[in-house]
Amino acid sequence: MSTRYELNPFGYLVPNTVDEAISMLTQYGGNAKVLAGGSDLLYLMKQQVTTHTPQYLVDISALGLANITYGSSGLTIGATAPVLSVQSNPNIVQNYPAIASATTGHPVQIASQATAAGDICQEVWCWYLRNNYDCWRNGGDVCYAVQGDNRYYHSIFGGNLCYAVHAGDLTTALFAHNASLTVAGPGGNSTLSMDQFMPGVTVVDGRVKENTLAYNQIVTQINVPAPSSGQLSTFFRMTDRGAIDFPLASAAVVAETSGSTIKSARIYMGHVANKPIRASGAESAIVNQSLPLSESTIATAAANAVKGATPLTHPNVNAANAGHGNAFRVYIAQGVVANAIRALNTA
Repeated sequence: MSTRYELNPFGYLVPNTVDEAISMLTQYGGNAKVLAGGSDLLYLMKQQVTTHTPQYLVDISALGLANITYGSSGLTIGATAPVLSVQSNPNIVQNYPAIASATTGHPVQIASQATAAGDICQEVWCWYLRNNYDCWRNGGDVCYAVQGDNRYYHSIFGGNLCYAVHAGDLTTALFAHNASLTVAGPGGNSTLSMDQFMPGVTVVDGRVKENTLAYNQIVTQINVPAPSSGQLSTFFRMTDRGAIDFPLASAAVVAETSGSTIKSARIYMGHVANKPIRASGAESAIVNQSLPLSESTIATAAANAVKGATPLTHPNVNAANAGHGNAFRVYIAQGVVANAIRALNTA
């Protein structure tokens, strides 16, 4: 007999403005959560995950935060813009192909419902959290992945308290594009760089997470600088299955070129750590090189990207597989970076 999951009773609040939404979140404290697309939050609520079973939902889907605009100052993506709108927007497809590509990993049903800011702010997909274990993220004081099954959803670059990897695809491309986020809170609006918003494992409102968003703050828009005339961008991911799996590793590359020469580059790897991490060694290998890049240059850059990886072991399995944790994903990450860089040759 299959398990039947049901939502606990909750209050449903519909603010008319962002300020009203902030006021509601402040009034109910940690007992209220923001609802936009809900594709992740409702799943967590059905699983009755302790830290994601609020008494109230504050629905911000009708606050006019879904617009996507492009002009001389760059790109603005409203927080509640559906992922499907991001991947199909002609300005994004033409000027920010890495961002467009980073939003294509979802089935159309999810992409139509999930939102841009939701992809950035979604909870990690660690199976211990999702099955309501008392881990650090769920109010406990242990990371079960360190000694448990850590093959698919956990860091290959170390960790602090929690070893679960950030799950969002879009985030990696935004880091590479040097994007920022506008965040609304009780004190007004603030603009945060991606590094400021997502420093890695941190404690906010008494809970372990990878971003700094407080219980009474809302991401209202994503801001991406205008591309230069010589900018190229690529994104590549690898998943275990082609349907709805989160990547085993991903990579985004944004390169500035003059003629056929790469003058600068920003390369970030996703799904390999608590946040997208910059692959500076890979950048150094391709800067001042001419397109098309040689296979030897690409191989050197990819190898540099995974230097310093510290994959986890998986001791609590049968003898035949003892010690086989997530080290295989180091090689996947290397290959993903190689493919993202190689794509510059045809971008």
